Amino acid sequence: MEKATPIENQGLEQQLAVLRRENEELAQQVKRLIRAEGKLYEYQQVLDAQLNEYKGLYDLSRRLSGSFDIEALFRETVQYVVQQLEYERAILLRRAETFTYRVFALDGYYDPEEKEQIAAITMKFGAPCLSPLLAGREHVTCAASGKEPGNGCRRRLLMDEFLVYPLGHDEVPHALLVVGNTAASATFHRRVEESEPALLSMGNLVGLVSSLLDTQIFFERMMEAREQERVAEAKYRSLFENAAEGIFRRTPEGRYLDANPALAHMMGYSSPEELVASVTDIGSQVYVDPSSYAEMQRVLAAHGRAERFETQIYRKDRSVIWVSLSLRAVRDSEGKVLFYEGMSEEITKRKIAEAALRESEQKYRQLSEALERRVKQAVGELRQKDKMLIMQGRQAVMGEMLSNIAHQWRQPLNMLALLVQDVQLTHRQTGLSDRFIEENVKRSMEIIRQMSQTIDDFRYFYRPDREKLVFTVSEPLEKALALLDGSLRMHSIEVQVLKIGEPAIKGYLGEFVQVLLNILINARDALIASHTSSPVITVRLCEEGGETVVSIADNAGGIPEEIKEKIFEPYFTTKGPDQGTGIGLFMCKTIIEKSMNGRLCARNSGDGAEFVITVPKIP
Repeated sequence: MEKATPIENQGLEQQLAVLRRENEELAQQVKRLIRAEGKLYEYQQVLDAQLNEYKGLYDLSRRLSGSFDIEALFRETVQYVVQQLEYERAILLRRAETFTYRVFALDGYYDPEEKEQIAAITMKFGAPCLSPLLAGREHVTCAASGKEPGNGCRRRLLMDEFLVYPLGHDEVPHALLVVGNTAASATFHRRVEESEPALLSMGNLVGLVSSLLDTQIFFERMMEAREQERVAEAKYRSLFENAAEGIFRRTPEGRYLDANPALAHMMGYSSPEELVASVTDIGSQVYVDPSSYAEMQRVLAAHGRAERFETQIYRKDRSVIWVSLSLRAVRDSEGKVLFYEGMSEEITKRKIAEAALRESEQKYRQLSEALERRVKQAVGELRQKDKMLIMQGRQAVMGEMLSNIAHQWRQPLNMLALLVQDVQLTHRQTGLSDRFIEENVKRSMEIIRQMSQTIDDFRYFYRPDREKLVFTVSEPLEKALALLDGSLRMHSIEVQVLKIGEPAIKGYLGEFVQVLLNILINARDALIASHTSSPVITVRLCEEGGETVVSIADNAGGIPEEIKEKIFEPYFTTKGPDQGTGIGLFMCKTIIEKSMNGRLCARNSGDGAEFVITVPKIP
């Protein structure tokens, strides 16, 4: 055997290297073929599973498409989820009237206690567990390792991982489908995952069920609408036939198309058929006044309806009645008037009553005007009498005032007389010096000023009141006390004035002075008659609760209980006929209550009587 040359050895090694590369490439191709075959097997398994699911969906759709039974749809749905999609548990909650979801159907592996617990579940659409749906998500996913959307959802649903899908396309879903697994059994069932392949089966089922649900709901609503339409038609026919008012339909040209028995009876026909057949031109055969029919037609043409149009119409026997008509136009899709439908109510009795009422109102108006004139006349007379009583009261007080003025003037006049005599004596004895004349004139002028002030106070009381004035209560009180100063001092009667603030009122100043004088004079006379050892009249001026209050109290022992209710009555007096007229307190109450919108009351307080005047505060 010949030994190989180096060149031959090198060629063999190259051939071996080529064979090794080819072998490696072939091995890689075999591996790729094996992997591709594995992938193909996996795809085939997925495809087989999807085909099986589609077949199941097709069978489910075929079973439920023609039934229109929502309850059967929901039961079949939860069974499909457990049996075909291989989730452990499925719950279907249906929406109630209050948007609260209640368990309607469930399937899967539950023990009896768990079924009872699940059957009691209720859920509001706004519950935290459903918050992703409110945010626009197509479903709620709660994976075993993820955070639950609402605290306590896993515990309530008895699932550690679950999906929630809305069913139907209403804004608030008609039902909710909940599917999932417990922790103990999750490895034996389809897992809950947030991936497109994992959710594809549920998406297909929910789409089919939602479509079937919407169809069935539409069918139910259509059947309900038809039933409501049938009931409404029956009600309308019953109302049409039995209504007390006349109901009709007529053409725009003026011919009746239909009428109910009430209208036929109202117009004197034996039946609606006779009415429709007999009246062929409503304007000329029915309306008493053709212009009224023309006006009706004008209103209908302008507005498409007429409300409570009152007119006179003829009955079959040509007698005339009054009716109130309400009509509306019924149009086609293009707006053309097909016919008018309306109601007719006989108002003959009402028209007769209205005519009688107008006649009665005219008579009443005449009587009212006559009565108003008499009332105005009587009120004028009463006001005149009130003025006369007020004047009479003033005149009754005037004598008292004149007596006080005479008393207050007596001493100043004596002093003036002494001053005149002193001038004469001084002139005779020593002559009149400038200083003597100046002092004498000064003293005389002071006395004259005091006497003039007394006259002014009296005129202040006696002047007539023409308009209401705003004045402080202190002003008339000072005038009244000045007029009574002489008689009060003569009988040693002390007057105490307690004032808080400067309360004011609006009224007739002279009349208010008269009120104060009457009450002060009564207090003075009561103190004189009771022989009180330390006679005191206390006057309080203040504001209470938005009102001005004037209180005049004495310590003369009070008003006897048997006459307390009578002191404000006219012509009631406890004095003799030469001392009082009995109208003083009556006029005081009249002035305060009628002229000043106030109150005057009397009560026994402490050691005597107290008169309280209350007048609204100036706004």
